[in-house]
Amino acid sequence: MSAIECPICKSNAQDHTTAGVDGKKLDCRRCGTYSISSTASAVWKASEPSLRQIANASGWIREHQEISITSNDIDSILIIQTPSVAERATKILSAINKLTPDLSYSFNLETHYADSWLSISYSDNAAELYYLFKTFLLDAAGYISFSEAIGGHFLNIQITPKGYEFLESLKQNYTSSQIGFCAMWFSQSVLPIWQNAIEPAIKDAGYDPKRIDSHHHNNRIDDEIVAMLRRSKFVVADFTGQRGGVYFEAGFALGLGLQVIWTCKKSELSNNHFDTRQYNFVTWEDDKLDEFKVALQNRIEATIGHGNFS
Repeated sequence: MSAIECPICKSNAQDHTTAGVDGKKLDCRRCGTYSISSTASAVWKASEPSLRQIANASGWIREHQEISITSNDIDSILIIQTPSVAERATKILSAINKLTPDLSYSFNLETHYADSWLSISYSDNAAELYYLFKTFLLDAAGYISFSEAIGGHFLNIQITPKGYEFLESLKQNYTSSQIGFCAMWFSQSVLPIWQNAIEPAIKDAGYDPKRIDSHHHNNRIDDEIVAMLRRSKFVVADFTGQRGGVYFEAGFALGLGLQVIWTCKKSELSNNHFDTRQYNFVTWEDDKLDEFKVALQNRIEATIGHGNFS
């Protein structure tokens, strides 16, 4: 193990690469743990990413630990969208909650050395991180409390009762929802999969199946998708066709804390751009859609439980 520079964000990283493996397996102070091929590193560097693109990539990798990045993935990583300011603040609050073993616990944060918090909040510098902690979470929302020392250090950080109330409201929104959202390729070739398997599987599992039809896929439709994701209880993400939008919607859902059920045409499973081998896919074949429908319904009920939509 040796210290090297992270090829994505240039922060300090530990090299855990084993002999004979192409590329690097890294534990970066900012991005976390991931692997990247030599070609992907070269393509990323040649693309000359902006600070904002670096921040978005680092944040995305932080949310997909142990991911393996290849050169085929770089174009998709470069267009990862920046979460809204409110979403970024919520990510910080959720991370603080995970670090809090009991209500009496508090911790200190030195903003100039808080690389992991930069990625958690999709921030590209300490000033953005300061804004999210101080201006948003403390002053405006009242979700946290802390004392500030000279030099930008946050001391004795704790979640306030109002902050816990907000986190609980997020859980209640997901708990009460009966929407099962489907992220998939909008092509006539896969329409039978939706009509004959995914839609009835969601419905028979007791949920309201939704997807956004997109022959006009533009910013308005993207906003509609994000709004629907926020109202959903879970997401069925079908990666047939390897569409970038499906990766975005699945990643966004994971960031919201939603359960994602992964599906793909069996013959295309190995073609997915990102390394999704850590996920247990429900696969389908054109001549076995009845079996796929049953398997998907069983997975939904085993993962989420039977819904109450009728």
